[in-house]
Amino acid sequence: MLRIHATMQSINAYKLRLFLSIIEQDFELVDIDMYAGEHKREPFLSLNPFGQMPALEHEGFKIGDSHACLVYLARRFDDTNHWLPIDAVGEARVAEWMSKSANEIHQGPWMKRAKIRRPDAITVSDEEIDQRCDHVLAIMDSHLARQHWLASEHETIADISCFGPVSLLNISGYNTDKWSNVTRWMDRIRSLPRAIDIDGLPFA
Repeated sequence: MLRIHATMQSINAYKLRLFLSIIEQDFELVDIDMYAGEHKREPFLSLNPFGQMPALEHEGFKIGDSHACLVYLARRFDDTNHWLPIDAVGEARVAEWMSKSANEIHQGPWMKRAKIRRPDAITVSDEEIDQRCDHVLAIMDSHLARQHWLASEHETIADISCFGPVSLLNISGYNTDKWSNVTRWMDRIRSLPRAIDIDGLPFA
């Protein structure tokens, strides 16, 4: 059985749950009590010694980091290489946007949501976070004016990775409606067969 160790509301774990739902792969969510610090002690640290959610466990293989997990899942369960291309250009484009997800998007959209959940842990001001969101979404919006998907002519795990935190901005107090191309991109992901929201429910 494939297991994801994380909280239900973890944005990074949501990326994995969304992808697995779309590709129709069964998994078990092993709930971790973040507020009790379960991710900072054993047995979680044996899965990810950095103490960060999510961690993935499958047939004796263990790995942490949502992007590494997405790469594993795409290679393991997608024989067509649709979600993670194998040509040099395609794979590089996916890696480029996965890197942006781990950096610029993490420092803006992801942090916007995280500050609501853990205000004591995020010391950056709301104004600074909003400026970071403006910066990265402006770049994304310009990019998506020229193509429907971030890294390819079709959806890839780069879209799944970036969608997670960006899709939660509206309920976190940041209005994404001003970025029309980003809005249409999010709608395309929500329209994918079996796509789910962070609560595990199909999009309306």
